[in-house]
Amino acid sequence: MKTYLTPKAPKTKKPKILTTRQRELFVKYYPVISKVVNSMRAKLPSHADIDELHSAGVSGLADAVSKLDPSRKKSFDGYVATRVRGAIIDELRDLDYMSRSARCDAKNLDKLRESLEQKLGRSPTDEELRKAMGVSQKQFDKVLRRTQACSFISINDTPNSCDSDAAAPSFSESIPDENSPTAVEEIEKRELFEDVKRNIAALPERQRRILEGYYFQEKKLAEIAREFGLTEARICQIHSQALNSLRPKFGN
Repeated sequence: MKTYLTPKAPKTKKPKILTTRQRELFVKYYPVISKVVNSMRAKLPSHADIDELHSAGVSGLADAVSKLDPSRKKSFDGYVATRVRGAIIDELRDLDYMSRSARCDAKNLDKLRESLEQKLGRSPTDEELRKAMGVSQKQFDKVLRRTQACSFISINDTPNSCDSDAAAPSFSESIPDENSPTAVEEIEKRELFEDVKRNIAALPERQRRILEGYYFQEKKLAEIAREFGLTEARICQIHSQALNSLRPKFGN
């Protein structure tokens, strides 16, 4: 069984602008959404999120009332329920990890397995299933791969731990950050930082103070110029001289 980490990312749909009459109908038929969701609850897959399905039903209801045909007023109750159910089914299809053909193969495989179980009085082996399907081993393996069951979990869930007292990290916290520096890179960064500090400290005082003010104290060159009583152009010149003095020491 495959297991996929699935972050819950709600879809954003452009809201429909309803007239006063349409808003009244929306409020009137809003309870239909919960009725439809509850009627479908028993058949929903484990990874279906009820809140997301309810939101899809809301969109279906808004679409239904925005397309109200006065001539179909008598059949509007059934029309609303159909549109709400259709919107929820569309949402379920979007959530389905299997293609429609793979889903069909999975249903046929389940029916064949149940038929063989009744005939043999036990669970059939893969070889017995393959022979009953009348396909080659390669084709059978392909069907099994396409119809392999999946379980879905939230990336924010915490894995089960034998030690109940231990605060286990969530799956998202356990996934390594590929952009995070390695331990070696962190050490090299610290060594470079210390090396830069030592070389700046060895500069003439005015150059050192300008670099410290600009790079470590986040001061602007104009502000540093006022502190030294010099023009900003002169501070830029001294700043360049200081960098030229440091550059040969960090040529690599």
